[in-house]
Amino acid sequence: MFCGAVSCEKKQETAEPVFFHTWESLGDLPGKTASAPVLHRPPQDAVPWAGTVSHHILADRLIDAWFRELAARRTVSVFFILSPSHWGLSTERFSLTAGSWRTGSGDVRSNGTIVRDVSRKLDVSGDDRVFAYEHGVSTLMPYIARYFPEAEAVCIAYTGDAPLNQPMAEKLTAALSPYFSEKSKDDFFLLISTDFSHHGGRETTAANDAKTEHFFAEPSARSWYAVVCDNVPGIYVLARLLPPRTRSCILYHTDSYRLSGEQEDDITSYFFSYFWE
Repeated sequence: MFCGAVSCEKKQETAEPVFFHTWESLGDLPGKTASAPVLHRPPQDAVPWAGTVSHHILADRLIDAWFRELAARRTVSVFFILSPSHWGLSTERFSLTAGSWRTGSGDVRSNGTIVRDVSRKLDVSGDDRVFAYEHGVSTLMPYIARYFPEAEAVCIAYTGDAPLNQPMAEKLTAALSPYFSEKSKDDFFLLISTDFSHHGGRETTAANDAKTEHFFAEPSARSWYAVVCDNVPGIYVLARLLPPRTRSCILYHTDSYRLSGEQEDDITSYFFSYFWE
């Protein structure tokens, strides 16, 4: 059956897997928009293990370039994608799925073993319906399939807006921390699916982005509070998992007005970043 604009297909027997559509599998290709200059690339020997990426298809060219840069630097076995739950469909505090995503380059599968482990630690069961609609995840899957065709995913969606629910964010941090220890993080990548300042004009957007830039300049467990975005728990988890010697860079910084030339009074901003040691 089909359910939703970014739809899912589920076979009659519940034991069989769930498949979610993406913009690419539905033939809804991105329109042409402006690009943005590269601000900073990591050093040649840097191996990023985490980063922030927009989930607005308006930023298609930059999302593609971000994944292409990452693929030139490392392989990834599993992407842990932390996403806001945009439509209020989550039936539990954390939504997870063992489903797969259809793309033009093949399917991106969930890692069922890790999904079960993380679900147990978060005390939740599967919440498939959320991912039939969640563009914070589905937007990114075609790029993963394109540049990391063997990679699997572990996707977690939750209420992303401020104020932070710190007990919830601490529980998520504890569930993910074993996968981002010194020994294990070589196989995994922590992908924070987030857009930053929302619904402001140019002055408000610039002021909010100036606050956010403090986190990228000095990433730490203390600087997360400065970030203005739609995925505050994701930024918190990232900040809590950062080793003391972490470095970061902003590959691209732009916004919806600069990319499209439209809606000057309703701007969303984008930071594409990497973190490494």
